[in-house]
Amino acid sequence: MVSIGAIAACGEDNPAPLEPEVPMEPDTVVTSIRVAPREQTVGVLGTEFAVRAMALNASGDTLYASWSSPGRFEWSSSAPEIATLGTYEHHRTGVPLPLVRTVAEGTATITATSQGLTSSMTVTVWDRARAAWSLSTGPGNVQSSVVIGADGTIYVVTTNHGQGFSVMFALSPGGGVLWTQGLPRTGRSTPAIGDDGTLYVGSWADSGFSGSLVAVGPGGNIRWVLDGLNAVTSSPAIGPDGTIYVAATSAVHAVNPAGEIEWTHDREERVFGASSPALGSDGRIYVGANDGLLYAFDGTDGSLRWTFSTGDVIASSPAIGADGTIYVGSMDGWLYAVNAEGTEAWRVEVDLRRGVSSSPSIGPDGTIYVGGDGVGAIDPAGSVRWHFRGSHVQTTPLLGADGNVYFATPGGVTALDSQGELLWAHGTQGWAGRTPAIGIDGTIIATSHSGTSGDAYEGTVEAFAETELTNGGHDGSPWPTMRGNRANTGRAGG
Repeated sequence: MVSIGAIAACGEDNPAPLEPEVPMEPDTVVTSIRVAPREQTVGVLGTEFAVRAMALNASGDTLYASWSSPGRFEWSSSAPEIATLGTYEHHRTGVPLPLVRTVAEGTATITATSQGLTSSMTVTVWDRARAAWSLSTGPGNVQSSVVIGADGTIYVVTTNHGQGFSVMFALSPGGGVLWTQGLPRTGRSTPAIGDDGTLYVGSWADSGFSGSLVAVGPGGNIRWVLDGLNAVTSSPAIGPDGTIYVAATSAVHAVNPAGEIEWTHDREERVFGASSPALGSDGRIYVGANDGLLYAFDGTDGSLRWTFSTGDVIASSPAIGADGTIYVGSMDGWLYAVNAEGTEAWRVEVDLRRGVSSSPSIGPDGTIYVGGDGVGAIDPAGSVRWHFRGSHVQTTPLLGADGNVYFATPGGVTALDSQGELLWAHGTQGWAGRTPAIGIDGTIIATSHSGTSGDAYEGTVEAFAETELTNGGHDGSPWPTMRGNRANTGRAGG
């Protein structure tokens, strides 16, 4: 079965079509048509997704294709009351491409025809989730994940790299805009919410080497800005006493709620990047680095307790199990389980070709979920329970209390049951590359952005209500999402 994400980025990297000459030589004669994907299962009514077709010669070479020569193909649906056909303009080329839109439950066959030859795909439509609401956030792409306050307020940050600034949105559970606040450019830093509702987010300047930590009140006012840091491209963690821990390129800082630095641990090299700090119940700070090391710092004074070596860059943020085991992925393709003493408990191969930048999540029974070549579920002893193959997943699998697993790929959002079977999927014509969230009302909240670059990006926040499922929020899981909880605190124990 092909997931939505597997078809998201089709077309632009394919070679230019070979135009047949007249009269045609044998190697320019079309002998078959191929449609991709061959199967598509959709669980959200109203989902739209792209399809493509290629005309092949007897050797299997592509003579022309729908993404470069769309007028050479005719498209039809056997059941337009279930899946209908339309077109959309490719966001880079402007070429009109075929688009399938799901309308009702059932099965439909989508057929491409060229020069009297045909090829088909099967579309299976389930009514398992429906769009609850959608909000355009305007110019800017969405590189950070959604975070949710104790009262259900939804926070999302968009970044306009062309203009060098970001905007924080506060939304009601129903998608209404409560307020917006301009910020220094935040990039991939996702806000963390303190117990008093203050949001903390990192930023980085145009040079890429300097940055700051920004505190925003729950009403949208900027409470303070801590300048003079190196670039902050990861998310802060918050301790039970309100201390904020932030990794800034070549240093880790502990900052009190008033915006004053309590301690700093400096490194000689610029080693800290995408991996965000995690705070264990033992008070230690764990963070991965570009030198392939997992660092453990004492939370009281910043002293280095130990390092653990992997084979490549650590872009994954650590997750901490109920027993204190630290789980982290590495770009060497392995997921590591590390004991609190800094020794390896086990490792499991996840994606040797593209590495593991996904941050793990942990279920109530200790099962670890991580992205790579699709999504895998690993038991606490390091054995693979199941593997849902598909697009490369860089985001964190989001866990519902009923065992459902939700994850984003560049092409959309996918939901699996506790055994790794597909429940539903929703595609997007943009880039849906951040970890989704579960709102206080049980809706699945996802973000995406479309466009080419810079000022042309447009962001979107969408919420989906499942029709027959009750995900139960996050109750019972020690680390159900990227930073351990809805508030994104990165702290074991909530």
